[in-house]
Formats: sequence, C-alpha cells, structure tokens
Amino acid sequence: MPSYIAEEQRGTEARILNVLFPTILQGLQLTHQAAEQFGARPQQAQQLPMGPRMEHRPMEYLPQQQRHLMPETYNQLAGDRSFLDVAAVLMPVVQAIIPPLVEQLLSFGPPKSDTDQNEEDRFLQFVPQLIGTVTPIIMQVLPGLLQTMHGARAQHPVRVTDRELNQRYFGPILQATLPAIVSQLPELLAIVHGDQRAPVRFERMPGRGLIQLIRISRNDLVNAHRLRDGDVVYLTETPAPPGTTEIRISMAPHGLWWKGIQVTDDSDRQICFVETEGETYASFDSRSVQTGGSIVLWKAKMFGIHTPMYVIPTGDLSPDAKCFNFHWAAD
Repeated sequence: MPSYIAEEQRGTEARILNVLFPTILQGLQLTHQAAEQFGARPQQAQQLPMGPRMEHRPMEYLPQQQRHLMPETYNQLAGDRSFLDVAAVLMPVVQAIIPPLVEQLLSFGPPKSDTDQNEEDRFLQFVPQLIGTVTPIIMQVLPGLLQTMHGARAQHPVRVTDRELNQRYFGPILQATLPAIVSQLPELLAIVHGDQRAPVRFERMPGRGLIQLIRISRNDLVNAHRLRDGDVVYLTETPAPPGTTEIRISMAPHGLWWKGIQVTDDSDRQICFVETEGETYASFDSRSVQTGGSIVLWKAKMFGIHTPMYVIPTGDLSPDAKCFNFHWAAD
C-alpha cells in the first residue's frame, strides 16, 4: 500500500536524489583518495606493465610517436579508471535505495519544530534500520549492474562474495552512501514530510466538547497527505450493499502502535469502533449518519494511551453504499 500517490512519490524521490547524489559522489571520491594515500590501490594497478611493451601496430605506425608512460602515470590512470567504474554503477544503486528510504523516513517521523536535545540520539536509532535497508539492496543490485556493464567480457555470474567486487564496488559505495544519508537526515526529513503545511483547524470531540481534535479533509486521506502529528492514513473506497456503510482499518507492516476508527451519529452516539488489535471491520445502516455524524481517528500516544487525534464529518465522504478502508501507512 503506497504512502503517497505516484506523482508525489516520484517528486519526493527526485528531490532526495538531487540532495544525496552529489554528496555520495563526493564521499566516494574521498574514499578513493584515502585508499590511494594508504597504498590500497586497485588490483589492476599491479597488473599493468611498468615500462614499454611490444604491440602489433598497423604498418603506418611511426615508431618515433611512441611515448613511454612512467609507473606513477599508470597508477594514476588505474585509480581514475577504478573511480569511474564505481561511479558508473553508483547512480542505479542510489536510485534503487531511494524508494525504501522514503518509506523509512516516513516511519521515522517528521523533523521536530523545536530544538530537541535527544535529536542526535534519535538519528542514531535510525542508523541500524538504515543499514538493514540499504545493505541488502546494494548487494542485490550490484552483481547485475556489473554483469551489464562488463557485457560479453563477463562469462560467469558475478557473486557478492567475490573479493574484488567487495573491494572495488560494494565497500566504497556503502562507505560513501551511509554517511551521506545520515548527514543529510534533517534535509531529507523536510523533503519527505513537507516544509509547508496548511493552518491547523480544530473541532470538538463528539460527545466530549472540551476535547479539540484536528480537522482533516477527504483529500488528506485519499491522497495520503502527511497529517499534522506525522501520520499518513490512506483511504480507499469500495462498493458496499445499498443502505449500508462499512469501515475497515489496517496498518503497515512496520507499524507497532495501536490505531482505531470511531464512527458517531449526529447526536454524538457511537455507532461502531474498529481497531488494529480487535475488530478491524464493522458495518452499519447508512441512515444513521445521513443527518450528521463524524469519523474520529485514534492512535496510541505516549505510554500507549489511546488518544483521539483527527476528525472528519461523515457527510464529506458520502457514506451510503460504500466501504471505507483506512490504511495507517505511517505515524
């Protein structure tokens, strides 16, 4: 179940790519410079000849035009070639990790508006999840990319356990990728969660006038917009028998906290309540909400306390003969 509509997802991924790729490329260059400084040159540098060699040339070849390269030049060319080889497979790898990275950032939550002393610890908690997401993707896509890049020269499958693959490709890309993502986390979170939001509208809690809830719209749910408290709730509508309205609730696999959907009529009487740890489906007579009523979205907040968060008038959804599927994609 997508957390964004397709167009918004592609735009988010493109903005993240614009941020990450230059930073990762710079980190990759620094990685190769450090390897050269400490003498860890690519394997090809040891195989290249260190002086003149005999070659078959066409008859029009002029011997006086031959120039002998010094060993330092060969090493430099080998290092440049190694860097360009890694850079050639870098872009597809970054493109492959961006979609799951967006989902990770969605589940990680929005950047906090105020200064939080624990923000650094919060980022450090994100790093193990990041490594667990990025590393398998790199290991999966690299052999195929190298197979394509080398073409007919690769007679046998390239394996992720190959020592040269790990030294020349897997290691440098992983070493350049992870620090770049961690260092850019605040900006990436701002891209995913949006820098600008509409003003908050509050409405009373049905049956509890003293409690104010955040008013949301059908557009927020159908297009899976990021809600004020960092939630993404994706609403889909399917047909139901005439005269009835159905409510369903589901949650993303990474969601661990309780969620609930409450339906009330115009007299604030509760008609049904579905939750992720109990009954996830309910059906009721559409006439009970024809003259009014609301749908309230609940979630578990601090210490697991069940808390009403959002409210939408049932009339905004035209409930007759419809099944409303609320998928809590992120919080």
